[in-house]
Amino acid sequence: MKAIKGHLVDYVAANSPAAKAGIEAGWELLRIDNQEVEDIIDFKIMESDTSLRLLMKTDRGILRRINIHKPAGIPLGLRFEPPTMDRLQRCRNRCIFCFVEQNPPGLRDPLYIKDDDYRLSFLYGNFITLNRITAAEIERIKKLQLSPLYVSVHTTNPELRKIMFNSKQAWRGVENLRKLVSAGIRIHAQVVLCPGYNTGAEMERTIKDLDQMGPGILSIAVVPVGLTGHRSGLPALKKFSKKEADQLLGQVTAMQNVFLEQKGTRFIYAADEFYNLAGWPLPEEDEYENYPQLENGVGLARQFMEQLKNVQNAGIKRLTRPLSVTVVSGLAARPQVLKMVETLNQVGNLTVKPVFVTNQFFGKEVTVSGLLTGSDLLSALEGKQVGDVVFVPAVLLKDKSSSFLDDLQLSDLEKALQVPVRAVQGPGELFDIILETTGRHQAGGEKESG
Repeated sequence: MKAIKGHLVDYVAANSPAAKAGIEAGWELLRIDNQEVEDIIDFKIMESDTSLRLLMKTDRGILRRINIHKPAGIPLGLRFEPPTMDRLQRCRNRCIFCFVEQNPPGLRDPLYIKDDDYRLSFLYGNFITLNRITAAEIERIKKLQLSPLYVSVHTTNPELRKIMFNSKQAWRGVENLRKLVSAGIRIHAQVVLCPGYNTGAEMERTIKDLDQMGPGILSIAVVPVGLTGHRSGLPALKKFSKKEADQLLGQVTAMQNVFLEQKGTRFIYAADEFYNLAGWPLPEEDEYENYPQLENGVGLARQFMEQLKNVQNAGIKRLTRPLSVTVVSGLAARPQVLKMVETLNQVGNLTVKPVFVTNQFFGKEVTVSGLLTGSDLLSALEGKQVGDVVFVPAVLLKDKSSSFLDDLQLSDLEKALQVPVRAVQGPGELFDIILETTGRHQAGGEKESG
């Protein structure tokens, strides 16, 4: 008798249909409606039904048959290990700028894993290269219309692709991209820019080639190469200078204006880091056209500023009691965080202090907040007067958990600092917590009632 392949559940969302049915992390999913589940794509299709019969095996090896009834389209609330529920497609490129290759030694094994899996691209927006995707996988994408996908292009120049991806097969990525776009698959593309390699005329060539593939290319993000302090044995690369960032934004703006006139969309978007580095003002919110590349660091700063406007418009003049807080940030977001601190310090009884943290773990060249570790924060905050509450960006935590990249916990930070530490998405959530902490507030200059 053929053994049934089980899929390990590593997370059950609170109040989800699965949680209400009593399913727990550590159990295995064996079948749905008496059918084996091959991978996460099959699971997502199956779980969309309103009535499901699950065969589960508990962590004690006991078989359980569970019937679940739910509204159509509502997910069961299960996450699996591995997330694909099948063998993860690993990245076999050796890109000259690969961030994983620059990780310091001694991290947990998952932080050294590079995926190149179309399923994770479709479900979670992971960027893939398409350099080694198989014909069968392309046919499955086309058959199921798995769209949009997120594709790392970097360059369309075949010879330059071999160099940047460090792979003789890299030319296949553009051909596979064309096949998918021709089949109606929509694509969000990214171009990681490395000065001296794919900038200037090479960048323009890549953008124009992608544009000529047709309307299936929905957007293109251009982002700066990320360099850590652990590049031993890797090709020499340099960061963008202020002058180079200024020139890049000039190019991007000119191309946006042409595309806007021809296509009705700006089509290409530059990462926030370029605007901060060049000293350019951020584009207005409507210029991001619903933020198609938000997870790629394109528009996060503008979203932050829009939240700050909402805080200003709330008209809160004074807190009911004094409160002192510390706001932690990476160096890249300094302009936006300073503006928030200036705004919040205009509220009576509120004192906000910023702490900008240098990344000791990956190296001082890494300035984005999302790559700060718990140990970086401890090093920057220990011994300081941090006030009543410390706020850290939620992006520092892994998978919406309470763990930092180095496995330090929020609770470890609280124990060391002896104050509450709260992870927040932006100014709006931060200010809401401040108001909850102090109770009633005064708006419009009104006196507090007794």
